[in-house]
Amino acid sequence: MNLWRLEWLRLFRTGRWIALGAVFLLIGFGEPLATRYLGELLSGATGNGYIHITTTKPQPSDGMGAYFGNITTLGTLVIVVIAGLAFSLRANPPLAALYLTHVPGRTRLLVPRLVTILAAAAIASAAGGAAAAYETTLLLGAPDTSATATGILISSLGAVFAVAVTFLAAMFLRGQVATIAVALGATFVAVPFANLIPGIRDIGPAAFIALPKQLQLTAWSTDDTWATVVTLLLAAVCVAGGLWRATRWEL
Repeated sequence: MNLWRLEWLRLFRTGRWIALGAVFLLIGFGEPLATRYLGELLSGATGNGYIHITTTKPQPSDGMGAYFGNITTLGTLVIVVIAGLAFSLRANPPLAALYLTHVPGRTRLLVPRLVTILAAAAIASAAGGAAAAYETTLLLGAPDTSATATGILISSLGAVFAVAVTFLAAMFLRGQVATIAVALGATFVAVPFANLIPGIRDIGPAAFIALPKQLQLTAWSTDDTWATVVTLLLAAVCVAGGLWRATRWEL
């Protein structure tokens, strides 16, 4: 059995694909539904009291925007956890020794696992976006095709960025908990904090991650192109840095 087949079997037999698919599909089908009926539920909850809530009729962009806004946090959390579990090879010393002594070259060992998790995260993100677009069309009307397709693509690339950051953390740290904690800190703390710096506010990863929701309301701009290029370059740097660090591992 080659390593590529082993990693795909590991993904499915450990049930990690279920966690990925369940979260993205649940949010994809659930957010447009919540957007459609939230106003009615809030209005009904107030009854005949002194408090009255007035809501406007939800639009297709509201349904897709709610999905993209929610998946940015919950989806990223699940991706980082699953990637952290998969990439922490040295968390189990006996198994790590077996891998590192029987597979020639760290790149040959790590690339199949990295590509498998990248593909799984991107596919789950695309499936969730497709589910949200379908549910939004049924309940609220058809969303803008171009903005929605671009948002789904960017959301999938955002999942790739989260995997790359986790991969880099796992190559420097041994434990699964430490890897997940550092990767979550990088995605949920460092990235938003960098967004406060004026020079990179509109062209950094935070701006890129916010693009799917933003494109439901605004057109693509030059800053959006720069944000995409910068984020993908950072993802490539994380992967390259992780592979370099793996060559320095000791048993």
